[in-house]
Amino acid sequence: MNKVAKAVALASILGAATLANAGTVGPQNFNVTVNLTSSCSLTAAPTDVAFTYTSFGGAATATPSNFTVKCTNLRPYTLALDATSGTVIGLNYTIALSSAAATGTGVDQAFQITGNMVAGQSGNCAGASCTGTDVRTLTITY
Repeated sequence: MNKVAKAVALASILGAATLANAGTVGPQNFNVTVNLTSSCSLTAAPTDVAFTYTSFGGAATATPSNFTVKCTNLRPYTLALDATSGTVIGLNYTIALSSAAATGTGVDQAFQITGNMVAGQSGNCAGASCTGTDVRTLTITY
């Protein structure tokens, strides 16, 4: 037998021995781990609660304040105002949230702050018309 034929025969025998000794390993399990930090964001800030009132007039309803919140899906959260009443230029008002609690859906959720003013108030104004502002705070806890 020539040298080339001997080399091919030896390679064939070694290859067959390697295949004969090859085995399989059963399925191996492993974990996929995800660490999620839930969050909430105010995606549209509250607009102003605006009253138009005439001294000694009837009860007034404010133009509502609209805003949106987006929280992680299934994450519960609460909404709170720092105060639900106040006085601006001598006129007493109340405000309220459309909802004080919700559960996140992963998309924007719409809310409103509404306001009311009782009838018959005088107010404090030296001119023909006056404007005043009271700053309120909305807190989202999650």
